[in-house]
Amino acid sequence: MIRFGSRLYFAILLVITVLAPLNPEASGDEIPKFIDQRKESGLYIGNPLGHVAVWGDYNGDGWQDVILSSMSLRGWAKPRGNKKTRSALDKPEAKRNQNFLLFASTDGKSFSETSEMAGLPDLKGKSASWADYDNDGYLDLAVTTIAAGKPPVLFRNSNKFTFTDVSRKAGLTIEGANPNQVLWVDFDNDGLVDLFQAGTGGSILYRNQGDGTFKDVSGPAGLGAKTKTNGAVWFDSNNDGYQDLFMTNTGYNSFYMNVGDGTFTDYTEKAGLPGELSWKTSSACAGDYNGDGFIDLYITNIGRSIRNALYRNNGDGTFTDVTAETGTADAGDGRTCAWTDIDADGRLDLFTTNHIRPNRLYRNSGKGSFMDAAPKAGLDSPIDVFSATWADYDRDGYIDVLLNGHAGLVLMKNNGNSNNSITLKLEGDGEKTNTSAIGARVEVRSPAGVQIREVSGGRGCCEQDMLPLYFGLGTAEAADIDVRWPSGKVCSFKGIAVDKVNEYKISEIKCVIDPSS
Repeated sequence: MIRFGSRLYFAILLVITVLAPLNPEASGDEIPKFIDQRKESGLYIGNPLGHVAVWGDYNGDGWQDVILSSMSLRGWAKPRGNKKTRSALDKPEAKRNQNFLLFASTDGKSFSETSEMAGLPDLKGKSASWADYDNDGYLDLAVTTIAAGKPPVLFRNSNKFTFTDVSRKAGLTIEGANPNQVLWVDFDNDGLVDLFQAGTGGSILYRNQGDGTFKDVSGPAGLGAKTKTNGAVWFDSNNDGYQDLFMTNTGYNSFYMNVGDGTFTDYTEKAGLPGELSWKTSSACAGDYNGDGFIDLYITNIGRSIRNALYRNNGDGTFTDVTAETGTADAGDGRTCAWTDIDADGRLDLFTTNHIRPNRLYRNSGKGSFMDAAPKAGLDSPIDVFSATWADYDRDGYIDVLLNGHAGLVLMKNNGNSNNSITLKLEGDGEKTNTSAIGARVEVRSPAGVQIREVSGGRGCCEQDMLPLYFGLGTAEAADIDVRWPSGKVCSFKGIAVDKVNEYKISEIKCVIDPSS
């Protein structure tokens, strides 16, 4: 565990980053260029201080829709940033002056605002996350707001694709915890997604009772410590089928291992994940960057000279800080992070954002090191991004990103045109696995390597990527797929074509895989 002098460590990091040999594959024209689609898409936020962006197909038509919000306490103001981060879409006379907006897509090219039609009120959103909590086949929405001490708001979706606030009826009434982030997770694998809120006044785990209500089980579960928590991420760190919890705190971070009986063990010190007392960790994201079958962890820290950290999962319950050797420190007052395969080569790349410094897009060399490709990809700005949410929104086989922050909102389309990919939409049986399949793990094997992903109920500062899982496959024409559902059931498929069909739907019932319509 590295805790020595930050100045010396940071100097070493800078030297390694500068002198690290360039990956030939990551220095040519194969780096995709991301194109600003704000004007074409019709997306906007009505107020300054953009904050939340989450993808989710709320009307079940196969196209990703999106929730956007700002934290503004005032009316429209001219966005900060350079001219290229501004747009006519930001002008108040063009759009409604609202903080919380739902946009629907019907063709993957443009979006129309449906907030009022869907029955969503105007909120000052701090975080949001989609999941089908009642297993009726419709994605529901949980939101935290900037209202001090107020609990999350839960909106139930219906077959008319309209939302009803069921927060009080559901039992989400505990005040004073100051929630920053809300995430969905089926921590006990009972087929029902539970709700976790991370807050500076303490975090709360709400267990889904299966009757439309939730119960605070934080204390009995062993998660009752009153840490100043800024956010969290759930992932299966030891491949036992249960989701473990990493909490991003002010001061030392926390890591809880899921025992599997409804309780957790504080494993922070044993795992090597406390970080440093001087840290204020703002976000965390999890992904298997080195393809060894164990999910690794990246965190961002607030502070212009405080580094971020990449922890490699050793597969034995411990993690090793490999920030220096991988060149991924990015000390710049971190906002959020995400693992994604920007070039569809089968290796997870790392995206991070900062307050006053450019974004970083650390391209994975496949040899244990990364190179910043953000300027060449066109993703180094806008700065001060809180939500960087990833989805193949136009279904062209390349992963795109929506950036929302205090310097503006921008939808960046990935203009890649060479490698194959596959997107898998998972549907749990609604009994032993939640219909959203949150917590399901997929392994894809192809000539591009072995890759694992988990369906996640939220990550980063305050965002959530699309629920369908995206895998880059290089030049492969077919892949083998294994799905391990939270129920424990495994579905396996051999030789699935990916050269002509890049989207499939997989159902837990009867283990069926079909091209997605």
